[in-house]
Amino acid sequence: MDDSKFEQMKAEYNSHIFRKFGFIILCIAFMIVMIAISVNIGGYQISFMEVYRTIFDHILGVVPEEYSKEWYDYQIVWNNRLPRILFAILSGIGLAVSGATMQSVMKNPLAEPYTTGVSSGACFGVAISMALGVSLFPSLNMGAEAFIMALIPVAIIIIMSPKLNNSVATVILIGTALTYMFNAFSTFLLVTTDSETLAAIYKWQVGSFSNITWDRLAIIAIFVIAGTIIIEILSHKLNIMTLGDNAAQSLGINVRRIRILCLLVMAIMVACIVSYAGIIGFVGLICPHMIRLIIGSDNRFLIPAASAFGAAFLLFSDSCAKWLSSLDMVPVGAICGLIGAPLFLFILMHNRRNIW
Repeated sequence: MDDSKFEQMKAEYNSHIFRKFGFIILCIAFMIVMIAISVNIGGYQISFMEVYRTIFDHILGVVPEEYSKEWYDYQIVWNNRLPRILFAILSGIGLAVSGATMQSVMKNPLAEPYTTGVSSGACFGVAISMALGVSLFPSLNMGAEAFIMALIPVAIIIIMSPKLNNSVATVILIGTALTYMFNAFSTFLLVTTDSETLAAIYKWQVGSFSNITWDRLAIIAIFVIAGTIIIEILSHKLNIMTLGDNAAQSLGINVRRIRILCLLVMAIMVACIVSYAGIIGFVGLICPHMIRLIIGSDNRFLIPAASAFGAAFLLFSDSCAKWLSSLDMVPVGAICGLIGAPLFLFILMHNRRNIW
């Protein structure tokens, strides 16, 4: 190969990598702008620069004088609106990364975080707590009960799959069966409860970021950040696993161990999000496809891109939900579908290459 052709290939490769990093940086920049916009949605208006000045002052330990304008800005930004914004960002990261991981591990474009039955298990936990008034864990709140119940379907999958043929199809079928089973359990409870409790459970199911505090935010941040780092470390092995189980095993990959580890990490992240925010659809299913259409299927770049895009997209959707309803009556999951579905179809029409 002559030097000119080598330099041309090198330039094309660098351009390809630059486009991937450029997309990630663009998503992060959009997210930073959306933070200030989202803070200003509400009755109390704060200037764009005041938002970031308040955040930086708090980080640096600068305490404003009590009952001054800066003090009110601090209370609104730091204690009232910022926890919800950061929760939306972390939820977007966790759901998008989990969706990309599930689709890579299962080699199925229809796989999503809820395929394993995480959402139905969490819903059953909430139904037990609210409909029956029974606390499985008296010292913990409803979110903890939903979290633990959400992990039960995944535990069943991990236990059962080795006893069968341990294939991708088996995992999906077990998850589907468990989803129907836990949904049936929830239905039995919901049809016997009163309308007020039924409305409360439904509101939880459609997803909401209200009533988020710093304590809850710290818990989800630990799980989501640690889970995303683990998945990124495994991204090279996930690329190999997309070649098929036999090919991956011939290259020294323990397919069963990696699959179980990814399922466990994904389940913990999603269970933590669902237990506090409810069931938020679309992000884990469609966002990874949108990213693949833009930057390709290399998981080394797909995972960080999913983090950035999922965070920006869900924050934007939550901001639209807050803008449409000051009473927090518009579910963020519905906004995700209304915004994301046309956007996905637009990208799909303008980029007709096969992403799988």
